[in-house]
Amino acid sequence: MNTCKGICLGLELKKFNGKTRYENNQKHCTQCNVFIDCSNARCPCCRCVLRITPRAGKYRKLFQERKDELRY
Repeated sequence: MNTCKGICLGLELKKFNGKTRYENNQKHCTQCNVFIDCSNARCPCCRCVLRITPRAGKYRKLFQERKDELRY
């Protein structure tokens, strides 16, 4: 089982104004419950797969709309 080892606490990022965290290329670790800036697909602390899109709600809709705007 994956557990947080505390390494991620030094990597935790603050929120930017104007954009969502995912638009600023921040990824979320659900196990450690932190947003980090990492090029890997896994958390360096617990090795869980990082989430790169919002799960649900208004932020997911907003993310999809902005993503579609960039596509066209």
